Amino acid sequence: MTVLFPEMNPQMDSYRIGTLLELARSIAITLAEQNLRVRVCVQGSMGVGIFTGVPKQLNGVHTLLQRMDWESESGEENEGMVGDYINFGFVGKEHVVNTVEDVVGEDPISTKQDDVFLILCPQNMVGLESSIIGPLSEMVDAAGDRPVIIINPDLTDKISSQGQQSIRGRQQRLDFANSFETIFQFQNIYVSGTSYFPILGSVVKLGPTQPWVAHQRRDLADGAGEVYLPVYSSENKPDNEVLMGTFEK
Repeated sequence: MTVLFPEMNPQMDSYRIGTLLELARSIAITLAEQNLRVRVCVQGSMGVGIFTGVPKQLNGVHTLLQRMDWESESGEENEGMVGDYINFGFVGKEHVVNTVEDVVGEDPISTKQDDVFLILCPQNMVGLESSIIGPLSEMVDAAGDRPVIIINPDLTDKISSQGQQSIRGRQQRLDFANSFETIFQFQNIYVSGTSYFPILGSVVKLGPTQPWVAHQRRDLADGAGEVYLPVYSSENKPDNEVLMGTFEK
């Protein structure tokens, strides 16, 4: 899933971490209401020795996820949902929970498996030799045929001190990143990659079997607001050249 309107774009001053958390909560609760157990995950600290860290965009997110209001307390709308149908973890195969049947004394104990994994903004970091691809691919393998949903991923290699992200295993990392299917996308289109205003329009894909649709933003008369009009549709994601050419017509 790619959701990049201004409040969800970490490259912009308008970025708001609360919007990302609200999106994750909404998706997790919707899945849990379908009787699916969801594990919401954030990548942990990466690197070796003193060269470790978490992406600034994700700093503190794991704690905020658990502290935000899920309306899961006694008497609330989602009573008992957190801890049963919604749980939290980090990126890695050790955070994939499978069904476990056990007996303690005379009491049978059953641990239910995770049905869906929701991973927030997995990304590589500039300067670190460690890539998120390793733990993420191990987690996907451990999940087997269970869905793994990644929100706003950035799985491209970054500059690292010894060049490990740029050279070693690069093709395997690219193949893994490209193995994910787009199930939803909303992304604003701007004049250039370095200018975030004005907004020219958006490119949208509303579901895994839906077409890619480009919408052009147009101002209403007398400053009455704006409207997005569909101007292009395709089975394949349009590139910037196609979008700019469409908007200029």
